[in-house]
Amino acid sequence: MYKYKMVRCLKSKTVICLLIPVIIFFVNNRLSAEISLRDSVTLQIAHDIWYDRYRSAIEKTEDIVEREPDNPLGYFLLGTVYQTISEEYRNDSFNEMITVNLSKAIKLAKKRFENDPHNPNWPFICGAAYGYRALHRAFHGSWWGAFQDGLRCSSNLKKTLKLDSTYYDCYLGLGAYHYHKTVKSKAFLWLPFVVDRKDQGIEELRLCVDSGRLATYNARESLLRIYFEERRFDELLLLADSLEKLTPSNPYNLLFYVRTLTALNRLDEAEDKLQKLKLVWNRSPYYDPIGMFEAELIMADILYRDGDKESARGIVDKIISEKELVRNNAYFGETLKGARRLLRRMK
Repeated sequence: MYKYKMVRCLKSKTVICLLIPVIIFFVNNRLSAEISLRDSVTLQIAHDIWYDRYRSAIEKTEDIVEREPDNPLGYFLLGTVYQTISEEYRNDSFNEMITVNLSKAIKLAKKRFENDPHNPNWPFICGAAYGYRALHRAFHGSWWGAFQDGLRCSSNLKKTLKLDSTYYDCYLGLGAYHYHKTVKSKAFLWLPFVVDRKDQGIEELRLCVDSGRLATYNARESLLRIYFEERRFDELLLLADSLEKLTPSNPYNLLFYVRTLTALNRLDEAEDKLQKLKLVWNRSPYYDPIGMFEAELIMADILYRDGDKESARGIVDKIISEKELVRNNAYFGETLKGARRLLRRMK
């Protein structure tokens, strides 16, 4: 009887030993089957964002989060989608969705990188999520948090490039970081340890445009803002023209298009583009009506440049009288600053 039990025990152990590699295979296969940055569905989500198909992008990313709750990719993409919607439609109601999802992506990507230190996807997700969170924090006045996130963004993206030098999407975050860090440090550029990296940042963004996979359109949009701030209007208009052919109803492109035409005193063209922008905003389910004040401010600038100072002043006074709205929408804060600048020009 004892001998029979021993044989039975040995057989059980043999079966278990044989099953262990099978179990390991299926566990590894499940992990490898996770959706990754290089999968076609990720590129589909990127295209949805580029072409303003946000409902589709949200559905796809929410599906990843639901099916793969330990995969940082889904949370990163979902935070990115809502950050893009906020920027393009001047809607500040997605703050919690942006912060929660980007922070979750960072936490999970860090953990993955600790256990899988040779996989460039993890530091990329971590760095890119830090970059988007830095942008979000800076816009809402958390400059110290934005500064820290910017450093972490740069550090993680550099780690990614050490693991894979062809990971050109990294140059979206690095280019934006190097440019905007220089702009914020301009008062200290005379110091020997403060380096002007604006041109480096612009070239890195161009490299992302030329060679990136998921971030090429985002890099173009970053260049729109930079060209406007640098008053490189000829380059901006060439870029805006090319983007309009791809996505004629993209509000972010239209916004910088009309701002540039206004700055160049091409007022009839500017007004036409402005009407198109307002129509695009009004038709979107994601648009916040408070953002329409931004369009009104541009109209005030057009009227002022065209000699109708009275009408322009009326619009500016209206915007300034609604200053309490900044509590509900940080984009209105930027509009309010612009209205006050225009008022000073009028005096």
